[in-house]
Amino acid sequence: MKIKKTALSGSLVAIAAAAAIMSSCSREVELINPNQVVQDYSNGWDNKFGNIDENQDWNLATTATVNINLTAIGATSVEVYSSLPGSANSTKMAEFSLGTANMAFDIAKGTSTVYVVAKDAKGNVVLADYYAVEDGNVNVSAGNKAKTRAITTRSVSLATNISAFGNFRDENHLWPSELWDNQWNPAIDFNKVFSLYRLNGVQTRDASSCKISDIIDIVGQNGVFGEQGKDSEGKCNRKHWEAQLKPSQGVEYVMESAGPMEISFMYGGTVKKNKFGYLYYRNGATQDEILRAPRYILMEDATPQGNVKVDGVAMGSGDGMKLPGLVTGYEMYNGNDCLLTGTTYKLTYFGEDGTGTPSDNFPAGTHIVFFEIIDGGNKQSETEYGYHIRYSLPWMNKMFYYKNYENHPSYEVEDSAKDFVTYKWGGQIVLGMEDEGGDDDMNDILFFVKGNVKDDDIPDIGEDPEAPSWIIACEDLGDTNDYDFNDVVFKVSHVAGETTAYVTPLAAGGVLETYIIYGNTELGETHQLLGSDKKADGSYPIINTYSITAQGQKIPVNVPSDFSMANNMGGFAIQVVRTHTNAITITAPTSGLAPQMFCVPGTWAWPKERVNIEDAYRQFANWSANSNNIEWYNSPEEGSTIK
Repeated sequence: MKIKKTALSGSLVAIAAAAAIMSSCSREVELINPNQVVQDYSNGWDNKFGNIDENQDWNLATTATVNINLTAIGATSVEVYSSLPGSANSTKMAEFSLGTANMAFDIAKGTSTVYVVAKDAKGNVVLADYYAVEDGNVNVSAGNKAKTRAITTRSVSLATNISAFGNFRDENHLWPSELWDNQWNPAIDFNKVFSLYRLNGVQTRDASSCKISDIIDIVGQNGVFGEQGKDSEGKCNRKHWEAQLKPSQGVEYVMESAGPMEISFMYGGTVKKNKFGYLYYRNGATQDEILRAPRYILMEDATPQGNVKVDGVAMGSGDGMKLPGLVTGYEMYNGNDCLLTGTTYKLTYFGEDGTGTPSDNFPAGTHIVFFEIIDGGNKQSETEYGYHIRYSLPWMNKMFYYKNYENHPSYEVEDSAKDFVTYKWGGQIVLGMEDEGGDDDMNDILFFVKGNVKDDDIPDIGEDPEAPSWIIACEDLGDTNDYDFNDVVFKVSHVAGETTAYVTPLAAGGVLETYIIYGNTELGETHQLLGSDKKADGSYPIINTYSITAQGQKIPVNVPSDFSMANNMGGFAIQVVRTHTNAITITAPTSGLAPQMFCVPGTWAWPKERVNIEDAYRQFANWSANSNNIEWYNSPEEGSTIK
């Protein structure tokens, strides 16, 4: 790494052509050559921070390019996020049609992964996962993720038809009496109603990954389905979400068009060794036909430890509650942000009668219902399975007399089990399951559901992702020795692929008249954009550098399709009016020279008034000397910054 001494340069304070500025600004000012001011600033920088890395461009934004090959799975568009969409901290970096020639987007330097979502023409998610950023490229195809679990491709077939799996008592005479054991005993064998099959050769593969930080907003302490959660009225999760998600009506998925159906085990917290399966029926089927539809055990082992790897490592046999522990550790004790990789299971269609030739494709109009066999792996005999089945449709549970126990927080007299809930999270369909541990938190197992299903009536309860933002922090040369970089602070938000960016003024720590400029367009005087006018002496008040007292509004800006904050800091500049007739323009600095503005991710907190940038961020000088020291902005000194 070469070190370049700070030198006087026209690029430090750019002297823009007067005609270019005057063509877009109504103020009649003369752009001056501030040689002495610049010299003082440069000398002060040398004395304060030392030499500058000649490769230092003072910009923590860079670009990455998506290279994608997903036409084989029907993808027509791609979206790029910082993390699993739906979470509060996720930002939407880019959205492109697959025919876009250049799919480049801005990322923070040092970013190692992004979350990519591909959708088909109907908006169905056909791929979603983390992908590596390598040498400025994100290479995405249906099969280029390193899988630690081999994809099974052998043919699926019906295996054992379990001959006896218990009975139930028809106490309310809901069933034909000819099914009873005898006229005095209304017991009905389950196998008189339906067949229960094991499957050979179920197709599985590694599912998409998520991080602990991704699911905090779902299952964390304050998550929408937090562990043993209760709202302010003391309602459990199931009761709390009744009005919006209607778990009392149950869950089934209807194929909108023909195609495959998959379900991915993504998270779980239970000590029970559950089994998991499905049934299906055609549009127009009678209640009796639905009740008699064959059942298929899809997952013989539906436990968290049997389906989820943590940082690529399988969990131990007794680790059923490990994932909730990791969530608590991360959320409350600064624990590791582990990567969770679940298991995807492909469902099989066996024809309309349920025993025909297996196929990956379910016809349009097919209804798919799920069921759990609670703690089925701990039963001494499969003859006990029938007693512990719970369906995703409560009316079916009522028919088989499956009730919630009285100790459940959602218990109601004559209740039928309501153990399933569905919702969208950042566009992906989630199926939540309760295995009747007594808390009705509906998070004992969480699945992602993928298929051509009707989903217009499934609410998305995740957070809408915001555009990524960048902060430009400026010194206005009104004072050459404080280096607090709060004289003008503004935020730029933009999603790659869109032609509108948004500029939000954040702070004005200088007293001089300053204007935010994009290209040849003046966006406004900074203090006025924050709601303040000039004082009697002609200066402006300092705003938002002691505490937050004003909120700036978003200003829409038309930008080209290839707009990037990594390119010349987006083309933004600051014009500083030093006298009634003289002004200087501050633009993105030349690499290796002392900056009057730099660009950092939008999470950055700017220094308080008269707090030198190095006093607020102890590693700033290291960044000045070595452009690879990019993490400095994440470590402010306590009490020294504003946000």
